[in-house]
Amino acid sequence: MESNAQETFTDRVLRDMSSAVLVLDRKGFIRYYNQPAARIFEFKEELTSGEERFTMPDGGDANKAFYNYVFDAFRMKGYTHAGHAPYTSPSGRKYEFRLSTSFVDNPGVENDYVVITINDETREAELKRKVHDSSTTFSTFLFGFCVWMILYAAWEFFGRPIAADYLTHGIEVLALVMLVFILCRTSLTWRDLGVFSDHTGKTIRTALIVAVSAVAFLFAAKGVARLINPNCFEPDAPFFDIRRFGLRQILYILTAGIQEFLARSVMQSNLKRIMVGRHAAVSAIILSSLIFAALHIHLGFLFMIGAAILAGLEGILYEKQQSILGVWIVHWAFGVAGTLLCLIDH
Repeated sequence: MESNAQETFTDRVLRDMSSAVLVLDRKGFIRYYNQPAARIFEFKEELTSGEERFTMPDGGDANKAFYNYVFDAFRMKGYTHAGHAPYTSPSGRKYEFRLSTSFVDNPGVENDYVVITINDETREAELKRKVHDSSTTFSTFLFGFCVWMILYAAWEFFGRPIAADYLTHGIEVLALVMLVFILCRTSLTWRDLGVFSDHTGKTIRTALIVAVSAVAFLFAAKGVARLINPNCFEPDAPFFDIRRFGLRQILYILTAGIQEFLARSVMQSNLKRIMVGRHAAVSAIILSSLIFAALHIHLGFLFMIGAAILAGLEGILYEKQQSILGVWIVHWAFGVAGTLLCLIDH
């Protein structure tokens, strides 16, 4: 009677544990599993304890570290083995386990067994990996940024021997190098980088509304500026010069995309991942906007101020949409409108 009560108590404790518990005998047959274990290992509902062998799923080479813990428990009796191991389920889902295995000797019973306690730390491992990737990516960007600033200083020192546009193209080259580095050397995906969107239609509609509003603001700003000072912004040029629209403005869409990848996917997203506190997103937007403005130092103070303001507004839009598609459209529309209004020279 006491034995049955003890067995019921043990079964109840194991059943209510949040950790997955799996009990295997020496022959590999399942003696016990609780609900979290059934979910992780994808056991069928009709699976009967003690009647089915626990086998390695297809592609099980990835699970060798997990099975080694089980085998070690049988080989090295009397020791508890603990550690971390990856696991791929039969459906292909990938896990990161923190597990411990204990050998249980059954005197007078044909089979001994091993108790495996498993905690699913997949999410924690993924977050840690992304923080590591973000730190690596942003550190590499800072290296590139410093190199670019040295080149700018040399450009100034030698009397600006080449046009400022070449330095702007240098920023684009830096962004392309960062893209290749991220895809080859980190686990960050296109979706992590904000290149793809789950709501493309909504993203484009919102971006078009923001773009039209930004262009209207530029028209109004120039109109007010001309009323205050008729000689500002190339007074001899038309208020709006459609003749400035050409192949260069069409190709500017590539420049806008590359620069937004650098500003959002490399700077803002990675800064947000490595910053702490409630205001990490706001801090990431402000800091990435200031860095983006600094990259345009060769175009002058006023251009840097405008770049910082535009980057800040686009940073807010990116934070809402988590996609560079929207800010890409806004950046291109803003740049082309500024050129046609003779506010900037692209």
